[in-house]
Amino acid sequence: MQDERDANPLVKNVPGQLFSFEERVFGVMSITQLLSDLGAGVGILSLTGSLSLVPRLIVSLILLIPALILIHGKTHDQTLLSWILLYIRSLFIARHSTWQPLQELQERAKRKEKKAIKTDGASIQSTWIALDSLDRGIAGYSETGRKGPAGRYWAVLECEGHNVRYLPESDQVKTFSRFETFLCGLEFRLQFISHIEQVDPAHYKPLLVQKQAVTSLAKTPRLAALQEANIRYQEQHLQNCTLTRHFVVLTATAGEEAYRQADGEKQGVLSFFWRMFSKQKPTEIPREQVLDQLRVRLSVLKKILQQLDVRCQLLEDPELLKQFVMCLALGAELPTFTPRLEGAVEAARALAVAADAVDLPTTQDPNRTAPQKARPPSGRSKSFHKKSIKGLHGKIVYTSANAQARFEAGVVNLADLVAPSRIDIEPDVLEVSVREKKRFQRYFHVVGYGHQLLCGWVGDLTELGLPMVISTTFDPIDSQYMINRLEMQLVRLESRRIADQKALRIGRAGRNIEADQIRAVTHALAGRRMKIFAVQMTIGIHASSRERLEQRTHYLLSHLRQKQLRVRPAIRRQDKAWQATLPTCPVTEIDVSVNLPSSVLSSFLHMSSGIIGTPTGVFMGFTGSGASRRPVFFNPWSEDKRIPNPHVVFVGESGMGKSFTGKVFVSGIMGMGIADVVVLDRDDDYLPLHEYLGDESQRYNLARGCPINFFDIPYAPSDVDPDDPSDLLAEFIDNQLLAGLTLLLCDADTRLSKIEEAYLMHVARNAYAGKGITSEAIRTDPSTLLREMPTLADFIETMRSTPASSETLQASLIERLEKAAYLFSGQTSVSIEKPLTIFSIHDLDEKWYALMTFVVQNFLMRHRALRQDERYLAYVVEEASYMLKHPAGRKYLETGSRGFRKLGIAQITLSQHPREFLTDGAVIMNNCGSACYLGMQQYAAQELHLPEELERTLTAAVPGQLVMRVGNEFAAVAIAASPLHRKIFTTSPQERKKLRQRERQRAESLAS
Repeated sequence: MQDERDANPLVKNVPGQLFSFEERVFGVMSITQLLSDLGAGVGILSLTGSLSLVPRLIVSLILLIPALILIHGKTHDQTLLSWILLYIRSLFIARHSTWQPLQELQERAKRKEKKAIKTDGASIQSTWIALDSLDRGIAGYSETGRKGPAGRYWAVLECEGHNVRYLPESDQVKTFSRFETFLCGLEFRLQFISHIEQVDPAHYKPLLVQKQAVTSLAKTPRLAALQEANIRYQEQHLQNCTLTRHFVVLTATAGEEAYRQADGEKQGVLSFFWRMFSKQKPTEIPREQVLDQLRVRLSVLKKILQQLDVRCQLLEDPELLKQFVMCLALGAELPTFTPRLEGAVEAARALAVAADAVDLPTTQDPNRTAPQKARPPSGRSKSFHKKSIKGLHGKIVYTSANAQARFEAGVVNLADLVAPSRIDIEPDVLEVSVREKKRFQRYFHVVGYGHQLLCGWVGDLTELGLPMVISTTFDPIDSQYMINRLEMQLVRLESRRIADQKALRIGRAGRNIEADQIRAVTHALAGRRMKIFAVQMTIGIHASSRERLEQRTHYLLSHLRQKQLRVRPAIRRQDKAWQATLPTCPVTEIDVSVNLPSSVLSSFLHMSSGIIGTPTGVFMGFTGSGASRRPVFFNPWSEDKRIPNPHVVFVGESGMGKSFTGKVFVSGIMGMGIADVVVLDRDDDYLPLHEYLGDESQRYNLARGCPINFFDIPYAPSDVDPDDPSDLLAEFIDNQLLAGLTLLLCDADTRLSKIEEAYLMHVARNAYAGKGITSEAIRTDPSTLLREMPTLADFIETMRSTPASSETLQASLIERLEKAAYLFSGQTSVSIEKPLTIFSIHDLDEKWYALMTFVVQNFLMRHRALRQDERYLAYVVEEASYMLKHPAGRKYLETGSRGFRKLGIAQITLSQHPREFLTDGAVIMNNCGSACYLGMQQYAAQELHLPEELERTLTAAVPGQLVMRVGNEFAAVAIAASPLHRKIFTTSPQERKKLRQRERQRAESLAS
């Protein structure tokens, strides 16, 4: 088993011992402990220098024992000395802080009410929140009261990568190799934040989109009732689901810019002491220079993420504040940060209105960090507008000269907006209160990793189903510095080897191996094929009660131990760990960070939400299980997540839920108003849905007569180009109409002769000419295409009057056409005016399947040509395997899969013969943007070349369980639908029997 893991390219070895140089040199003792031992020894010797030898030894021993205990003793994975320092530090932090408006603080400062301020606790805004500017997606603050350049600014990108977990191993290796290349060229600090939260149905975007769509279904109340039942079902079950979002934070600081400008200057010891003792003014870094550097990094990162196939979006100002609140107060309800216009006040009253409000009106000065008091304009009177905005703590009222109800970052104090009501810091937990609701937050540092890591292992943490935040900071270490340290270590190893040779001693066996490793790493660093990073990973979880928090803590720690991760609880440093998860890209702390190479660090990059589908669309079901369930939505025409084409394939054995899944999808796109649906129904699977919808759908039995005239030309006047010499009429007759006539006149194993084809084309031209439709007329007047087209009866009459090469040929063709004339009554009498149109071929002879496929397809093409700007159209081919048996039927399905996308048509193909469909319908499979594979036999599942886990899902043959592919992403999905949907859609005899029993029981109870 171990050999298999070593051979697996997705498993990354963590060479922690190679980079922990101090532990290699001094055994298990760290460099900090060694220096502390030396300092303690020197101090004890100096203190006991005046004593004689024996007392000196006794006193030194007495002092040495507690010193060694403090330095080498450990508690909570830390030395006692560090623990004592943390305890002392915890006595001086603001353990209790509350939301206090800026106006009140200023008034108290004027009245010198220090006692009142101490009683109420410190201000959250001034103690914990470093945020005072926000402009066009860039937030920041200026660090006042410090020497040297100050200022930190950051931007946040929300990212969504592909779900690579179920991709073939070769594709996964390529993906993470590209991540490694990206890290090798990274020269600035990055912070990756993952939020896992429980879904709130009241604010869940996919559900809100569905509710909004219901309002447009007033003309179809039954369809609206079906959609409302679906929404109620989702609201009931979404509360037990989790949602994962990934963010990348990049920053630029004035200190970095100052260091970059000083790069190249003399950095010797003398220059260092000169700068320390001389009273030189710190280098002033303009704010715009720091912002320009951040924008450059932002553009570079965006381009690289696009090359890595990671979708990214820069958060705008309100979204940036929401993301800050998500990290600041875990689990809190996020404000919208949308202002409301309360009214207008004159300039003379502007300051009075502000004084009565919760906060003062402010205008942001870019050269200062504190907001400035707004002054009424001098001279001509100007009206001010009173506005209110809901922050995390509560409502804030302010005045503004802008009459628009939009977010104004420079007018409101940002810290007041994002600050919670109260924060209490305890040794092992943070209590964050937002108004009346309190959440308990706890943080952990990951300080050690297992010997081997599987690529994307961080995704396993997000799938635990726990509400948490995971913050990982990547701080690149200068490669030349690492090369120097490696060379020093190599010199030590070589000197020991030479010394062993001279003394005829046998050296350590692993010394040569270690030297070879160091040389390999040195060459990789010098060649820019590797980079070393200081990595700090902090995990925060939260709950509404301490008991619930303890349960989640035990569950999380047990999983982390299973992953061979060494975790240190942030006891007495909860505030620092909490601040490390804020989107400010903080500097890594040495005692909780680990040095890792880019080859290992690439396994950390997992920016997939763990689900499949699109951000909004039709509710299909759930992926995952237990607390880690995630809803799956799908819209083949999604604008948020582009899919190569909208075609979908459903394939699986009979009884696995193929038709049920297709009907769930079809009813969903109708209920959301995404598309109208046309069904070519072989087994009358859509008859119950038609009966439920009643007048809101239309159904035609093609065995009793086809309401479509297949002589309709599938072009619109807009398709005619006067400068194009092409002949649309001849093109239609030669490529489409003649093929339809062939299906009407011949069996599957026969074809028309060349003479018959030429004669039929001549008759067709005469039939169209009889209606005034000619190639010249179309080119002269494109509206000719809107004229009444000839019918099959017209075509037969034209044939009677058109001489053929032989009377026998003419009579034979007329006789064969008249035998099928009962199928086509005349002009097209059907239009897609209702959400659902069903063409039933249940009672039709199988020999006409291919013909009806052509007829319906021609009808759809003409419909889209005339109404191309209307809603999309979904064309459902129920049980395509029977269509594929006929060469012409296969040709039309393949043609639709290639060309329907441009017409706004999605071809939904279903088949219950997986192996035959995967072979005969290879073209359809290759041209579908999405596919749903249901239970099938082993020999058929092998044709899909899926990973072992997904192949096992298919061969286990559980009804309603499917493997969904969207683009090149895969996931196992459990189909879910409301009881009303199941009642209408199910074809299972067992479920139908239960439904009939329930109806009888209900009827009996009503009768009694």
